[in-house]
Amino acid sequence: MRSLIKFLGTTLIELNIFSLRDMSSGMDRITAKRLGRWATRLYIVLFIGGLCVLTIYTIVQPHAVTKTFDISSFSIYNDSQKKYGDELKCPCSVIASIYDQFVEIEPIFHEICSSAFATKQYRNELIAGLVSNLSIYVTRDYRRFLSAHLQALQGLCELSKTSVYDSINQFRTSLFVTFQLLSEKNFRDQLNSLIEQTKSNVPTTFRQLLFLIRNINHGNAYMSTYTTNFEYIGAPNAPTYTYAFTRAIIYDGCSCGLYLNCTSQANFIESNSSKLIPVKGLKIGCTPSESFRASTLECFYDRSCIDLIHEYTNYTKSHNPLLANTSRFSINTTIAELIDNLFIEKWNTKMNYSSYFHKCSPLHCSYTYIQKKSSFIYTITILLGLQGGLSIVLKWLCPKIVRIASKVNDYRKKRTSTIHPVNSIEITPNVTLSTTIHNPACNSEPTPTHITSQTIVTTSIRCSWKILLGCLLLISAIVVLTIFSFCVAQQGPFCKLDFRPISINISTIDYGGLMFVVADFNEDSRLDTVVFSEHLESAILLLENGHETFTAETIFPKGSFKSVYIMEVGDFNNDNRADLVFTIGNSEYVNILFGNGNGTFRIRNITLGTTKCIPNDIAVADFNHDNYSDIAVINTENANVCVFLGNVNDTFSSQLMFSTGHNSKPKSLTVSDFNSDRHVDIAVTNNRALNVGIFLGFGNGTFEAQKRSFTFIGSNPSHIVSGDFDGDGQPDIVISNEKVNIVTVLSKYRNGFFTVKKKFIMKSNGAASTIAVGDFNGDGHLDIVAATNDQYSIDVLLGYGDGHFDTQNILSDKLISYDSIIGVYDFNNDTYQDIIITHPRYGSIDILLNICECYAHGILKR
Repeated sequence: MRSLIKFLGTTLIELNIFSLRDMSSGMDRITAKRLGRWATRLYIVLFIGGLCVLTIYTIVQPHAVTKTFDISSFSIYNDSQKKYGDELKCPCSVIASIYDQFVEIEPIFHEICSSAFATKQYRNELIAGLVSNLSIYVTRDYRRFLSAHLQALQGLCELSKTSVYDSINQFRTSLFVTFQLLSEKNFRDQLNSLIEQTKSNVPTTFRQLLFLIRNINHGNAYMSTYTTNFEYIGAPNAPTYTYAFTRAIIYDGCSCGLYLNCTSQANFIESNSSKLIPVKGLKIGCTPSESFRASTLECFYDRSCIDLIHEYTNYTKSHNPLLANTSRFSINTTIAELIDNLFIEKWNTKMNYSSYFHKCSPLHCSYTYIQKKSSFIYTITILLGLQGGLSIVLKWLCPKIVRIASKVNDYRKKRTSTIHPVNSIEITPNVTLSTTIHNPACNSEPTPTHITSQTIVTTSIRCSWKILLGCLLLISAIVVLTIFSFCVAQQGPFCKLDFRPISINISTIDYGGLMFVVADFNEDSRLDTVVFSEHLESAILLLENGHETFTAETIFPKGSFKSVYIMEVGDFNNDNRADLVFTIGNSEYVNILFGNGNGTFRIRNITLGTTKCIPNDIAVADFNHDNYSDIAVINTENANVCVFLGNVNDTFSSQLMFSTGHNSKPKSLTVSDFNSDRHVDIAVTNNRALNVGIFLGFGNGTFEAQKRSFTFIGSNPSHIVSGDFDGDGQPDIVISNEKVNIVTVLSKYRNGFFTVKKKFIMKSNGAASTIAVGDFNGDGHLDIVAATNDQYSIDVLLGYGDGHFDTQNILSDKLISYDSIIGVYDFNNDTYQDIIITHPRYGSIDILLNICECYAHGILKR
């Protein structure tokens, strides 16, 4: 055993894995061999130490593990869902199924629509007791209106049922597309959202149809058959052949010639005594349809009122009144309100999740979990993958360390070639000083000690060990720093943003708003800015001079434009030059100015009428793939989106109008390809409806009906921008909140819906009035900048590229007013994006040049 240990020790001492070329080509063989042995020992120590550090790190560091298993039944899936929750992913083998296979929708209508009062038989029997010539009755006797009212009731109920069932059938025959099996909660949430959308779309279409009919009748001044809105008048002693003039009838001071909805209380009038007997809840007016809209169903809940109608119509049968406690509507609810709700009491909806599971037919499922302690096989696999790289690095590094240590040692030897210890004994060449050490444990022979030689050798060994220890500490520090850097790199793209503001004064008077657009208007490859000042009533062009300075030129004289509300840039005549499109405040048109490419614009402009669509925001895109910029505008008041398609010869098509939902109050819009079909779509924020509406484009300038993605209660969505924030290659959207400092990211556009990804609370307390998107730290991931109103700051959300963000605060010494506008551009061509923001309160614009020292692209800042 002793001989074996001695052999192994000798082998390790003599071991050398480095060749002469590894040490130095000019070094003698003996020295190279000696240094090679030291380098080998250092290599072994560092290699073992490095593997130990990597082993500990691998064992301690948690890692994600994905496991896949087969799903053979719904019960197994339910058990797995309870166990793994949202981590469970099950791809569908059949990705599309019609809703009818797992959804049932049954509307319950108001009792009046199923009662005898809304039937044709009841109406015919009721009017059979009246005189056929209704003109016998006094003009304002309700018997003149009764038949028309009952006919209107029957027709409205039938139209409501037809519209509702048509929409339900359309929904039930539509395809529900899911690539992954949804959990039961997500399944029900998505279907409820779709059903809510269907329920809200049906009344909108129905109301628009009735609104059109009502206004056509009134606008053309059609005379009612019952002479209830106009009456003929003739002059006394008029010639035989003459025209009969008409006169509008007045109800309670309201003229039917001016208004279509003039009404008065309905009464039965006895011809002999002119006694008025009021009919509860019912009205008479210009037309039977309008007076019935203003009426209520109170009479049909009251037996005495029903008997009163039967008495004056000589009707002998009896019918029970409606039951007041079975309806969600009160008895004094107007017919107009019932029409708006399509006479629907409630919707009975049944969803069968197990049927959806079987239609999806997942064959296998997988789940991912974080394993805190690594398994033996995983650790060995990682170490086998890392040891090769560690070996290469150490084989390159160890010879260099040993050579440096050898040179340092040689240098020290030269300085300590002669040693004179204090109180030393003079030694002659013929005298040998020896000392005898008496050790009681063993009888040792006296050993001669040569002081000078021994001291030098001891010093050399001590120096070598010090150098070796220093190298080990250096390598350990490098390994620790490497691991620390790796951990920090995993945490995200940390970089402290820094901006240098350039302030440009537009007006010295604190008045009015500032609107801007940015483009290269003079074709010098530098971005310029067109600013509209409400105080100056003119547009100013700020030309970038190439030295971070700007020259201001007035494009149009003062008073050319009264109040520009919003501006955008496009190429509307396909000449590769930047044109301007803008709106005038509270006006039903948009203006277009064609650029000449030298910083000037043609005086002649195009005005596009936007009836029923007063523009509140503009987006420019090519919706029909003809290389001409098209225009989309939204109107908050009328709740719609209008689209103008650009044509040749500087012309545009008539407006195409798309509803965002009754009283939805759209605030802002953005354009992108949200469903990856290569056609541009439109997204709008519906402030009052608390949702984001998506209009999917067909690629020919037309769009599907709006699909709504609900946000959350209290969201008050206002400004909207789009971009890919989670790295899935599909655009996401970001919305700001009109009242609080919350920015919301919605992502994963699937089946016509966005999902709320995360809500971020800004560091500033004011509401995020305007937001923009850019990459401020050059890491290739989109960031979000938000300007808050009435606060001294701008907040930036630095994106990780996976849907997560870090919040930073900039511009802490400027007051951002409520009507400030923010944008992101690269003004000085340094590849880093800058920020531009207006300060209407000060009549100035700030350009914040990005001077953040981040080197994500390896590009030094100038």
